[in-house]
Amino acid sequence: MGEYVFSSLEIDAIGEISNICLGNSATTLGMLVRQPVDITPPKVTIIEKSEYVKSVSSKRVFVKVSYVEGVQGCSILMLEEQDAKAIADLMMGSDGRGSFAQMELGELHLSAVSEAMNQMMGAAATSMSVMLERKTDISIPDTKYMESGEYLACEFPNDDKFVKVNFRMKIGDIIDSPIVQLYPHNLAKAISDLFLIKKAKQQQ
Repeated sequence: MGEYVFSSLEIDAIGEISNICLGNSATTLGMLVRQPVDITPPKVTIIEKSEYVKSVSSKRVFVKVSYVEGVQGCSILMLEEQDAKAIADLMMGSDGRGSFAQMELGELHLSAVSEAMNQMMGAAATSMSVMLERKTDISIPDTKYMESGEYLACEFPNDDKFVKVNFRMKIGDIIDSPIVQLYPHNLAKAISDLFLIKKAKQQQ
């Protein structure tokens, strides 16, 4: 993968992009679940895959979003099982604590979460298009419930370094949890480069 090290300027750029994209995603999710959705400003760090896998041992719901226009690559959103169930329950018109949220996590939950993430990340892609001055689009998300190490080894066998965007999401009084988004090293670099080029042009 190489030994490229992100500068503080690039990390700040990723944080700025994520903050705006996640804000628009929160608005979209709020409409889907009919609850107020608040997202904290993201914290951006660089992580090694091997170290991250050691620190996260339990199963998670992984949502892989592939960028098919504007930039190339994919990002991953990770949700706790109970949060995924609650989001699915809210989308079904319940209160986030109903029978659907109490069921064992299954395909219906994953399908509902995938649809929510599709609309959320679609809103984020629209925001990114404006910020990068380049039309950006995504494919339908791929959602799986797996052990973290198994998932990252399977989906990203050639990536050993990720940019981790960590934020907290609150949905009404039902969910208040940390959410993690991972960008493979090369995608994060491409996004930050495009954003910094745009800002440099604006300052000329």
